[in-house]
Amino acid sequence: MNRFFENVRRTPLPDYDLMWTAIENEAHNRRVNLQTSQKATRQRGKVIPISIVFSCFLLVAIPVFASVTIDWDRIGGGSVANALNNGIGQQYDLQSSSSGVTMNLNGVVTDGEKMKMLVSLDTPTDLTQYTGFATEINTMTSEYKSKAKVYGYFGYDPDSQKLIGVYETPDTLKDDTKEYTFEAQNLIFYRDRDIRLNSNHQPGDTMITGVAQYPTIHIESVRQDGNQTVIRYKVAASPSHLGHGNPHLVVHTGDQELDAIPTILPSEDKDLLIEQVFNMTKTDWTDASIHFSYIEEAKRILGTWKFDFKADGQKASEAIYTNKLLTSPEFQEKSRITLEQLVITPLDIQILINEEGSLKNGIVHYNIAQLAIGDNIITGVRTLKGNLPESYQHLFQFESPEWYKNWSDVPMKLILKDAVVEKRDTTKNWITLNKPKQEKQYTKLNVDGFDIQFTYYMEGESLIVESQSESPGFRGVNQTTLRINGKEVVPEITPKGMVSTEINVDSYSGIPLDEMIELNPGIYKYTDPDRDVEVKL
Repeated sequence: MNRFFENVRRTPLPDYDLMWTAIENEAHNRRVNLQTSQKATRQRGKVIPISIVFSCFLLVAIPVFASVTIDWDRIGGGSVANALNNGIGQQYDLQSSSSGVTMNLNGVVTDGEKMKMLVSLDTPTDLTQYTGFATEINTMTSEYKSKAKVYGYFGYDPDSQKLIGVYETPDTLKDDTKEYTFEAQNLIFYRDRDIRLNSNHQPGDTMITGVAQYPTIHIESVRQDGNQTVIRYKVAASPSHLGHGNPHLVVHTGDQELDAIPTILPSEDKDLLIEQVFNMTKTDWTDASIHFSYIEEAKRILGTWKFDFKADGQKASEAIYTNKLLTSPEFQEKSRITLEQLVITPLDIQILINEEGSLKNGIVHYNIAQLAIGDNIITGVRTLKGNLPESYQHLFQFESPEWYKNWSDVPMKLILKDAVVEKRDTTKNWITLNKPKQEKQYTKLNVDGFDIQFTYYMEGESLIVESQSESPGFRGVNQTTLRINGKEVVPEITPKGMVSTEINVDSYSGIPLDEMIELNPGIYKYTDPDRDVEVKL
């Protein structure tokens, strides 16, 4: 028995956070679309089973990619399949079977930073009854015996009736040729659970769920912000389930079902502290039926799927195209961005940028980034790459809809829209407060053409400042600032959810009430349609 527990202790555990982020995304997509779209996986450590390894065979030259038509775009693998179909990377027809499940390795593409693998699974299990899927422990071993974690995400493809996925690991291949062993252990199936709660769901209420994974829910607070209801509650969870499974509340009002993004906030105890912002009045909240929703493990197939393959990075490195970009003064003034370089890899298109500006002058964020390539317009994301903060590179990242042999002849245009400006200027925009007391007092400021209303009052020993605005285009105050006899003071650090509320609430403790107190809106955001911009690359 001691040897068994020692083996369990030495076995590498999965990366829970990455797996659950993906599983929760997949669950949400299935609920909204009634169709699988995207799924990210990683693992939960429970029992470490005995592995049964099946060897596989390798076919090097395959004239046509995939004998069965698979929509790789369904799980974000379109760019990988696109590269493979254009002779970039390597196509395989490798199979590994264990416990009645066959995993297929369809292809591998590298770009100097990432190695991505397309996989598909055939299983006799009815996949339509599950929300998410994961293989529990994934590793890549090079010919030099070095090991790396492999991250994957799965989705169900109803056309081929397969589980299809993309695995990713750091690119150690570069432009070399190496032999690798990829191994995935244990296939796990997840499903949604929905439990109706019997409670008045008011502050102080504790609700019994009846499930061991999350036995109780305690309502900490219910706050009304305009037409929004902000609820904070604690969910009791065992250490093995802490934060995994996307526990959250769902509101049923009449024939409507209202969901809201849950944010897990820092907590001083072992329970999960969660905030959700529902677009409903407090009366609607009181009259609603509350359900508890989460994802649970429904089934697991113990087994090991192992692939030995040789990869050649030469073709991928030859396919990388780079071009230095020029930034016009007009573009830089509007976007506060300097364009640095266009990088086209077998996996994506990157526009490397350098962010200009400061909070005092305004930092510009774009919610929509698009790239016009020929007749196609594709939507991308702004992201970072790099291992350390001092080496982070800002960039816009896109997946190309097709592959061109000569990228230098392809017309491209970067389109940035839905600009939001974030500012904090303490050289101006100050207003003097009357001596704070328990009764609420009101004042207002006009900042950059926006009217901001402030409510301030004492709550115990703390000065509370509420900020809101009805001006069109104003996105809210993030954090106010006080000035006490000329010295700036910021509010206490309090956890806030990912979803902005109509009213920002800041708390200041230890404020000398007999001194001169001035208020500044601090960090605030607003939309600026005049900053929408297009530039040819």
